[in-house]
Amino acid sequence: MTIALGTALALLVLWWALRFLPAGAEGHLPLPYLIALIPFLWIPALLLAVVAVVLGCWPLAVAAVALAVIVALRVPLHRLSLRETSRETKRETYCETHPEASDTTARGYDEQPDAPITVMTLNCRFGRADADAIMDAVRAHDVDVLALQELTADLVGALDAAGIRDVLPHRQLGEDRPTDNGGFNGLWTRFAPVVAASSSAQIPAADVPMIVAAPTRNGQPADAPDSAIAFASAHTKSPMRGCRAWSQGIVGLGRLALQRATVVLGDLNCGIDHPSFRKLLAAGFRDASMSALRKPMVSFPSWLAWPRIELDHVLISGGIDAERVETLTIHGSDHLATVAALRIR
Repeated sequence: MTIALGTALALLVLWWALRFLPAGAEGHLPLPYLIALIPFLWIPALLLAVVAVVLGCWPLAVAAVALAVIVALRVPLHRLSLRETSRETKRETYCETHPEASDTTARGYDEQPDAPITVMTLNCRFGRADADAIMDAVRAHDVDVLALQELTADLVGALDAAGIRDVLPHRQLGEDRPTDNGGFNGLWTRFAPVVAASSSAQIPAADVPMIVAAPTRNGQPADAPDSAIAFASAHTKSPMRGCRAWSQGIVGLGRLALQRATVVLGDLNCGIDHPSFRKLLAAGFRDASMSALRKPMVSFPSWLAWPRIELDHVLISGGIDAERVETLTIHGSDHLATVAALRIR
């Protein structure tokens, strides 16, 4: 029995050690899914410790408890390792202008110069998310920028019918392609775009639409290039659609960190235990939930209070700080919506 317990403990340790693979090496089934479940390894570790205590295998019991503690401490240790490591680089500009943008915004910083920017992201589950529920959340939380993934033309039409243009008059959609992973991505914002593009990152997934906007502050338009903020809506492929493409998509978003102030919102199908995601952060991004809450924000599946895993993110770079992050239930989606309050330094 001691051999069996020792073997089980060794397997748990190896499972935990998967998070230390080089970025991209986890791009083989079932590794992405095993790594996603690492936050719950404390459960079998503690069960193993209990069995070891009952059988009088004290060294194994101590080792199992130690593993459970290490798993529990992985988040604060990771946060410490990333402290102040984000780099700020010069902005790049985009040359495609949004064809539908108007010259007015519903609200600018001149009205509330100290107000944070409120952003929201949601995976719409093949376009099944309820448009009225989305708009209720947008209005209730005074959302400035909305990023949606797995959109369909029908849902975009339903959002128009629900009055999204009255609240968020500017939008940029990705191209609708047969190879999209569940649907296309879209962005809506209160702020008039400086420039916009239907695709801002060449990754093996749905287009990553981007809007670069320069909100006004204290009644003065922040029209200097360095004052504009780039917002992008992203949805990397799930591992079941191709592990290699999944990893390449996550890492490929790191090129957007070249923007001095960038916010990437979306379902990235990964968490801090995935090496590819940590490589994305190392490119210059910070996770808003890790910054504001000091822990990951779990968002899937929406119908379970526990256990949930971390898939959806708000990533920030440059002179942007996260003040608050929360999740919301939106009828029709299997993900929780993530809402974050961001402040420009």
